[in-house]
Amino acid sequence: MSFDPFGDFDTAGYLRNHFRLTDLNTVKRLEHSSFEANIEQALAYLAQCDIVDYTSILDVHRMLFQEIYPWAGQDRVQVTPDLRISKGREGEPGYTVFADAEDIVRAAEYGLSSASKHTSFRTRPGEVMGLLALAHPFLDGNGRTILLIFTELCYRAGFSIDWSQTSKESYLAALTAEILDPAQRPLDAYLTPYVVAAVKREDWPTLIGGIQGLDGLDKEDLDYQKLDGSLQHPLYKGYLAERTLPS
Repeated sequence: MSFDPFGDFDTAGYLRNHFRLTDLNTVKRLEHSSFEANIEQALAYLAQCDIVDYTSILDVHRMLFQEIYPWAGQDRVQVTPDLRISKGREGEPGYTVFADAEDIVRAAEYGLSSASKHTSFRTRPGEVMGLLALAHPFLDGNGRTILLIFTELCYRAGFSIDWSQTSKESYLAALTAEILDPAQRPLDAYLTPYVVAAVKREDWPTLIGGIQGLDGLDKEDLDYQKLDGSLQHPLYKGYLAERTLPS
């Protein structure tokens, strides 16, 4: 069954895309074509931002995917505030619940704030990536949007991640583990060996191109349910508690 939070998949296509396409593979190919066509614009925008904030995340998503989705640049707070988004199947390994709408901005902003502490960010890059991933602001396109934000944040802190040495499967496993149990710092343990000196901006296409499975970063087994109170303590609450987020 396709991810259908709007309930109109058959008539409006996957996530109400502009073309009303229902074939997921076709939509994903168009998504990645849009990403590749607009990545330079998005990176140039980030380079001129005095501060990378939550609005920057929204703007980057809009630039990357507005040719595919009419809601590009609008987060789940605006689009589907009454839904809880999860990945995988409840009770199975890797099952992950992302932030509810009311906590999306808080989680993302805490990640951005942590990245501004450059010395600690260099030793704890997984914490920042984990918080941004936990926020999961959008119905689709989160992985590639967050990747560009994270790359810019790393550069401002004086380092880069050598993604060419990583594997998609190992990275995603560490990312899932980070969201489920951040106290163990699994994503820090995974990413820290790949911390290198900051790569020059002109070399970023090569840096980003070294990521295995880039076009599949957002192919997640997503599910959703109404916020009816049936989950009193969703998994992400424990993650936020570990961080003592500001109210």
